[in-house]
Amino acid sequence: MSQEPNGTPDPNNFEQMLRAILGEEAAQEVVRAFEQEGVDPNAQMAHVFNGQDFTVISQQIQDLLGSSGDGAVNWNIAEQVARETIAAKHLDQLTAADGDAARNALRTASLWLDAACELDPTTGPNMAWMRLDWVAHSLPTFKRLFDPVGANIARAVSESFEVQVEHMPPEMQGIFGDPAQIMGKVLASMLGVQYGAALAELATASFGTTDTGLPLMEGSSAALVPSNILGFAQELDIEYSEVLAYVAVREAAAARLYTRVPWLRARVLDTVAEFAQGITINTEAIEEQLRDLPMDDPTSMQEIDLSGVFSLDLSETQADALARLEHLISLVEGWISEISARAVAPHLPNAVPLREMFTRRSATNNPAKHVWETQLGMQLVPRQIRDAAKFWQLALDKLGAQDRDALWAHPDLLPSSEVLNNPEEFFVTQTSSDIEVELDSFLANLFSDSDDSSTDQSDIPHEPKFGDSEKDTDKE
Repeated sequence: MSQEPNGTPDPNNFEQMLRAILGEEAAQEVVRAFEQEGVDPNAQMAHVFNGQDFTVISQQIQDLLGSSGDGAVNWNIAEQVARETIAAKHLDQLTAADGDAARNALRTASLWLDAACELDPTTGPNMAWMRLDWVAHSLPTFKRLFDPVGANIARAVSESFEVQVEHMPPEMQGIFGDPAQIMGKVLASMLGVQYGAALAELATASFGTTDTGLPLMEGSSAALVPSNILGFAQELDIEYSEVLAYVAVREAAAARLYTRVPWLRARVLDTVAEFAQGITINTEAIEEQLRDLPMDDPTSMQEIDLSGVFSLDLSETQADALARLEHLISLVEGWISEISARAVAPHLPNAVPLREMFTRRSATNNPAKHVWETQLGMQLVPRQIRDAAKFWQLALDKLGAQDRDALWAHPDLLPSSEVLNNPEEFFVTQTSSDIEVELDSFLANLFSDSDDSSTDQSDIPHEPKFGDSEKDTDKE
């Protein structure tokens, strides 16, 4: 069998092309199936593929069947897509001046917060990131959130695909081999592409580590993405330095909260996982797409749109998980809003309008809302941020700063969603002594061992594999 001068398979030889795609053993099985039917495979397939198209398809199939690991999502592809998308469309630069300004803003923010809250500062470095750095630091948590969803989608699509393969001519079935195996690899790659694009979308809109609504970064650090903050500031009639300072205070406050309240981050992410476990897939929508695909072209499976396959009806368990998540995020965002407002009030002339802008952004205009809705099937809308902020303001007035922040010591101490509708009720139904007794039992857990934790470097996140690692850290 001849080969092209460059060593590639002869595009006119179907058997040789199969070997290039499927390997020797699988190719022989396909050819044998044709021959048993008395069919010349080269002649039979000539009307399906011309040589040039088949060469392209060969490479595409080999790419799709590349190593995807054991999971339902090929995260190598996801990271590659995210990085390439940013590099092609949203590549930003981090100058030394921009990095210094961001880290200085975080240092100043920490000083301002010391006067507004009782939670200790983070122990990790203050960091300034490019968008690629944001991807590197957020990817581990992104995997944790999306792996269960990807598994559900993969199972539903594979089952639907097996039904379609059963109705194919025998000679076509041979091309696909084991439907479950090939679809597992193809879907892992497809989901990798889809989630990589979502990760890039978040990276181009995030100011720091938590403003997506979910805490995506592990460890005890605060970080800013100056290019995204600058893009936001350009839409406002406020100086960039003031916007940067306000964002830095919010980021530092969120980092303190998620670091110093041990149960909080795990509770948020576990609740998302609880929601994801109940996701059901609209198999009819998948089967409809599969019926429209040209089944003589394996690469056409890449055209399946997996972003709209979630069932619109939430189960009772999902609805409960989503309500609890929205309530908890409202409490978090309300605390960040109230603490940040108090911290910046003596320093920033536009503190009030900035607070209003960020409250609206968190509640309705968060750029991450689209990602969570299309990729998780989750409409995350924390509707009680203003009520929660009012609660934390009342908590300061009634309890003082230390006892206010000590309410985070245990989730049972926090107000319910019903109480947030009328925050005064929380303090009317309990006497001060009642609240103090509850707080005293948790206070030591929240504020003890701070000296030991300040020297523990184990929770400092590693630097990404790309970006300016030494320039962008500030280890104090």
